[in-house]
Amino acid sequence: MDCEYDNEMYEEQIKGLEREAEGGKRCKVCFKMRLSKTAMLAKKYKFDYFTTSLSISPYKNAKLLNELGEIYEKEYGVKYLYADLKKKNGYKRSIELSKQYQLYRQDYCGCIYSKALREKQKNTINN
Repeated sequence: MDCEYDNEMYEEQIKGLEREAEGGKRCKVCFKMRLSKTAMLAKKYKFDYFTTSLSISPYKNAKLLNELGEIYEKEYGVKYLYADLKKKNGYKRSIELSKQYQLYRQDYCGCIYSKALREKQKNTINN
């Protein structure tokens, strides 16, 4: 399911948090936006569960994602599937499977701040 991304709303919601570190308050705002939208759509389409793939990232806080999922489970009345997909080498396995099946792997979560951080890290490694 492809959902529209409202960058204007995101920028409005994170105003003042632009310089927050990866995994900080800005990410929590984003997680709330994404999970609430996912739960809302799960309810609308009568899905049994909703979840997020963000917990596979070593940069994302699965505990926080699951806590927010629990909140939206109660708010929208749709079960949340708890996950920490990076456990038991899940992140490593996801890379292996992506290579095997030639899947595109985005190396940042999606926001321009995370993208800039990844670019900076790449430049540091390459220089």
